[in-house]
Amino acid sequence: MARETVRYPDVRLNVPSVIAADPEAQRFLLLRQLAEAGLVSPEEAGTRRNANLGALLPYSAPPPAAGLGRTVALRDIADRLSRLSVPAANMPPSVRQAERDFLMDSLLPAEPGLRTPPARLDGTALATGRRRAEDLARLGLVEHDEFQREMAAILIAERALANAPPPPPPPKKKPVRKKPAIPDGGVPGATRPGDIPGGTQPFNPKGTLGLHLLSMASPTMTDKAVEALKKEYPELAALEFKAVKTDIPDLGTTYRLMAGPLSGAEAETLCQALRGKGQSCAISNF
Repeated sequence: MARETVRYPDVRLNVPSVIAADPEAQRFLLLRQLAEAGLVSPEEAGTRRNANLGALLPYSAPPPAAGLGRTVALRDIADRLSRLSVPAANMPPSVRQAERDFLMDSLLPAEPGLRTPPARLDGTALATGRRRAEDLARLGLVEHDEFQREMAAILIAERALANAPPPPPPPKKKPVRKKPAIPDGGVPGATRPGDIPGGTQPFNPKGTLGLHLLSMASPTMTDKAVEALKKEYPELAALEFKAVKTDIPDLGTTYRLMAGPLSGAEAETLCQALRGKGQSCAISNF
């Protein structure tokens, strides 16, 4: 018996050229479009926007969550939230809600744990901030009164900068005798070519592979998630599953649900098939 076609909410994702190189503004644009598509309530959109408004208005609002300047896969987030908005018998509500919360927090955290430092107050930064605020106002990403407050704050900072006394000349430095170079391995923890910041391991295509199928807020959801996935996708029934704890900078701890082990060809074929059926999937080491 053929399955009934499910229609998912369509998110209109069109990034204007003026913010094509502005990941922070793009996050707020997607939040607005998610609200327009009914995927985010006005209350939730307002909470997440207000918690990070300093990303749009750095001189008149508190600093936003750290890390919002990183590029994000807006289309992938929009598509996955669209699919998660439709209840499915094969995924428990608690698992669906956990993945949705993780995606929304990766876009704009409702309760930022870490925040960015205050905005720079030099002439170049202030001039850039003025032009950016004008662009955001034209796009409707900031309201008129918010724009006026930002312009007033920038003007005050510019006047203070203009009236500040010139800095004293730097003190003369004594010549420093150059120390001999230390060979690799001479100092524990020395940085060497190929090191990964934060100690994360690079993806190794020659190692044992698995599929990252979804992310959860807690490992207690593992059994229900595995049961639902095996029921929906019988091709996963023979694989092993495990929840891998992962600490993501600026976002906190999540648990990646992994299935494996697989060879490279097996992982690529199965992952592609799952994506075609609407299941999120990424190849990783198992």
